[in-house]
Amino acid sequence: MGRRIRPDSARRRQLHRRLRDLEADLEECSRHLVQLENTLRHIVRTTDDVTIGGPCRCGQSLLILSNQSLYCPQCSYRRTV
Repeated sequence: MGRRIRPDSARRRQLHRRLRDLEADLEECSRHLVQLENTLRHIVRTTDDVTIGGPCRCGQSLLILSNQSLYCPQCSYRRTV
């Protein structure tokens, strides 16, 4: 069997720093996502004839239903319903 080599302490410290940075980035993205969701909910509540649908096939945005039409603001997909 192969022998397992332990990373040296400098490498381990570098990995721990990187992990802390990634965790901080993830927390910031999560807070930003909640802010965006709250903003979008308010816009949908206060705007007549606009509904947010499921994800577009491009995977980059949710579909917007307005004026009998589905629309993706990211890839410009449009379909009349």
